[in-house]
Amino acid sequence: MPLLIEIQPKPKELIKEVNAFRRFLDKNPSAEREQFLPFFAKRQQLCAFMATFHDRISSGTHVKTEGDLWSDFTCDLIAGNRNERTFVFVEFEDAGPRSLFRRKAGRKNSYWGSRVEQGFSQVVDWLFRIDREGGSDTLERDFGTRHINTMGIVVAGRSRDVSTYDRLRLDWRSANTTVGKARVAFLTYDDLLGWLEGRLLMTKLAGKL
Repeated sequence: MPLLIEIQPKPKELIKEVNAFRRFLDKNPSAEREQFLPFFAKRQQLCAFMATFHDRISSGTHVKTEGDLWSDFTCDLIAGNRNERTFVFVEFEDAGPRSLFRRKAGRKNSYWGSRVEQGFSQVVDWLFRIDREGGSDTLERDFGTRHINTMGIVVAGRSRDVSTYDRLRLDWRSANTTVGKARVAFLTYDDLLGWLEGRLLMTKLAGKL
């Protein structure tokens, strides 16, 4: 069985799935990771669209939710473009108020939450494993090339639970974290929704939807 599933773009379906994501967040403001995984698994157009978070990807053509990386690790979402040899690897964490930051009495600044740190560690392991497979027949079989461009994304928490100062910390970490040659972005679920809707609007204005 191939690792990745090829996706044919369906613009109307994509719009429905982005709208469904907004409704899901409204109804589940502090959803657990176990709720997000099946939600995305049922929405392949949305998952494929997330590939364009990488600026080298023009459109998402291949996806896999809960993708098995050679029996070593399981990736929540792989989305990318085989022809452009570029893929994003996404870790979904909880949306709870302590997922990104947690406060402690007597301490001026909050700690990073255990969920976002765990998610980052997961992404690091995926990137490590992919790098180890570089140049192999196995990588070519599963990704269509012996060397791929990669990006990691960790999604956790809600924007309303992030203070003004912690927002600066989150944005700085997202803009400045690199593992090997891969950038790793950190987003709240609201950030993800806002980016999807913004990207969708730009695509509509460009006459591509």
